[in-house]
Amino acid sequence: MRIFIIFTLSLLSISLAAQPVVVSKADVAKKGIVEKELDKTYGSIPEVGNEIPLSMSTRFNAAYNSVLGSDIRVKTYILTQVYFNDKGKVDYCIYKVDETMRMVMNQTGKPAPPKQNLDSLSKVIDSGLPAKLADYVSRRHVGRKGQLSVYTVLEVSKPDPKEVARQDSLMKKFMAENKGSEHKVVVRDSVIKSLEGALAIKDSLKVKELIIEKAMLEAVPGVIYRFPNLEMLSLSDNDIEQVDIDLSRLPKLNHLKLTGNILRNDGLKLTSNKTLKLLNLQSNQLTDIPDAVRNCKKLETLWLGRNSITGLTNRSFRKLKQVKDINFYKSQIAALPAGIKKMKGLQVLDLYYNNLTVLPNSISKLKRLTHLAVAHNELTDLPAKIGKMKNMNTLFAHHNRLSKLPGSIVKMKNLQVVDLGYNWFTNFPQQLTALDNLQELDLSANNFTEFPTQILAIKQLDKLHLRGNPFLTEDRETRYDKQFSLLKSKNIEVFY
Repeated sequence: MRIFIIFTLSLLSISLAAQPVVVSKADVAKKGIVEKELDKTYGSIPEVGNEIPLSMSTRFNAAYNSVLGSDIRVKTYILTQVYFNDKGKVDYCIYKVDETMRMVMNQTGKPAPPKQNLDSLSKVIDSGLPAKLADYVSRRHVGRKGQLSVYTVLEVSKPDPKEVARQDSLMKKFMAENKGSEHKVVVRDSVIKSLEGALAIKDSLKVKELIIEKAMLEAVPGVIYRFPNLEMLSLSDNDIEQVDIDLSRLPKLNHLKLTGNILRNDGLKLTSNKTLKLLNLQSNQLTDIPDAVRNCKKLETLWLGRNSITGLTNRSFRKLKQVKDINFYKSQIAALPAGIKKMKGLQVLDLYYNNLTVLPNSISKLKRLTHLAVAHNELTDLPAKIGKMKNMNTLFAHHNRLSKLPGSIVKMKNLQVVDLGYNWFTNFPQQLTALDNLQELDLSANNFTEFPTQILAIKQLDKLHLRGNPFLTEDRETRYDKQFSLLKSKNIEVFY
């Protein structure tokens, strides 16, 4: 109770103080901080995507360098868990000096840098870092709390002059040998990979791909319109909040990649077009499918994974009949609206890693669907009318709570791959024996106490996964020799 009271008071003090609480991992308990409580308050899953934004990494690197300065005697690695409030301000920083690299160097026989005085470093960080982060605002967390890990590498403040001279010599040699080669390669390959290259290139008509990633852009650069033959544009991993692109000026653009920015629902504006086919909006701040998507009349692929898509409604799916592939990977979806049926042309539906307990029966209206991926949810049943989806050839439903299959699944004669691993099956789902084209079946980590002999009735099977079931005891090969021999005689590859 005492720890809880201290923790609550410390949270309250954050709202009254201008500076964040900075504490080393070793001193967390001493400060009365309970990390599990922080996870509950701020959310335990980072929400900005796979990679930390460059601008954020740069800010923390600068802050640590400013605080430690000449105290850095060896290359130093610091892992910081940062907790942001809904104003985007830092509330807590829990850091740890990572000596993994030092240990690795010891193991390889190379001379390791001297062991650092961690207590001394901690004192300097604890006293100096709060002021350096007091005015920092993460625009990715404005309006919602969150946490993420930032990995910082600090170089020695006074490097060996001989090593600096050696590196400078190598760089000069490299630059001399490759003088002008960057622009030549860009022209030949029709690809530009930097903002500087885009500004410098003269023959803009040859350029088909423009990639300006991790450039800390806060707006779409006007230079993109220099390239009328552009087919692919990537502005990923920047800090862009508003995208307004006139696609009439980019008449051949078919692939637009905007992952890892700060786009919200109304932050995307695209003029009406019939060229864009792939739109990648993963790892932004979206809660719904942006209206601008509907201006892309020929769009085939729409990737929305790693957003917090909690605002889906039936209306979300209107005017998307032409889309063939939609991705909602790790999007915190708790309920899929029945309106999904409006996506008549859909062939691939990816709902991996969400919070679904049921799928709407209307999903059976997606007659063209070939791939359904609903793994890593909390499903206890598949839709009763799933059998209407007769074109489906791949079903990934592993890591759910399924213990039975709907009877109508026997009508899905085109199913070739079915993954039901890590579910709650205790009895073999007899319906699978009716799937004449089934080639690969995964039943790993279910609750089969006996070898499911019905598997032998599946005609076209050539791969079978059974790992992690209770019947696979040490004497399995003796006990089930007949069954395994039959599988072998049919040239079925078994994994157990």
